[in-house]
Amino acid sequence: MTDMNTVRTIRAFKGMTVRNIKVYGKDKIALLLSMLTQIIVLALFLLFIKDSYLNEINKSLGDLKSLLSKGEVEAIVNSWLVAGVVGTSVVTSALNALSVMVHDKMERIDYDYSAAAVKGGTVVMSYFSGAMLSAFLTSAVLLTVGLLFLAATGPFLYTFFDVLMLYGLVFLGSVSSTMVLMLFVSFFKKDSTLSAFGILVSVAIGFVVGAYMPVSQFSENVQTVVNLVPGSQITAMMRRVLMQPTLDNADKVLNGADNHGFAKSMGEMFSMKPHIFENETGMKFMLVYTLAAIALFLALNIVLYRFSSKRKD
Repeated sequence: MTDMNTVRTIRAFKGMTVRNIKVYGKDKIALLLSMLTQIIVLALFLLFIKDSYLNEINKSLGDLKSLLSKGEVEAIVNSWLVAGVVGTSVVTSALNALSVMVHDKMERIDYDYSAAAVKGGTVVMSYFSGAMLSAFLTSAVLLTVGLLFLAATGPFLYTFFDVLMLYGLVFLGSVSSTMVLMLFVSFFKKDSTLSAFGILVSVAIGFVVGAYMPVSQFSENVQTVVNLVPGSQITAMMRRVLMQPTLDNADKVLNGADNHGFAKSMGEMFSMKPHIFENETGMKFMLVYTLAAIALFLALNIVLYRFSSKRKD
């Protein structure tokens, strides 16, 4: 009997997860809104940011700028762009995919689940898995387009392991973003409230992950605040994976003519090592921090679910 109940729970979970993904996929407006921040980032990059940073890089090179080709210089800035676009995507896509949960509350579909004797925990996890997979698929597509863009505009310097790591970070970012945002979305009962929250997040996330401008340009206190957000850690890790090969290549081409100062200064300029309380953080810290954030918000979501279930009873 226990095995039959387990099978039914798994089938219900799988069926509701697929249903949530399909419902979100049919909402063209939600899909467009999830891409709005990325469109803004791309527009700002092409209109304002790219030329200013290319000029800054050439200025840093001084008389050595002739040693690096246009493609090698642009690869540095373009890799920063791709990290910012994908980093914002894992957040905005997760938030918009969670709109299914709020919509179901408005339409009383969650009560239908109760009438069908589906466990509350199964329903909650199906909302999480549906939103997480939607965010991962959307962001993975953007990453793929970004890698093709990098290959078309300059030397493609990434190994198979680098590419695999990038998709792994997209998955990890989708999990952490969905877990964090789900805690807040659980309190919303109307689409209008979620939309207002979504606008706030969409505007802020570009600054938080350093998509509009490198976080290094903020004060140390502001850097600490934004770098405590799990999404900023994910973007910083993607930025390290994407930008490090371009800087290593530039350093190799310069062959010590700059005393290896160019690569270091670019790393600092583009916030490849985020500062928290004025201390630089490395890949290991960022990974552990993200996993700890997932564990923390998982616990908070479980506590919130149990509390809300008791209130319903």
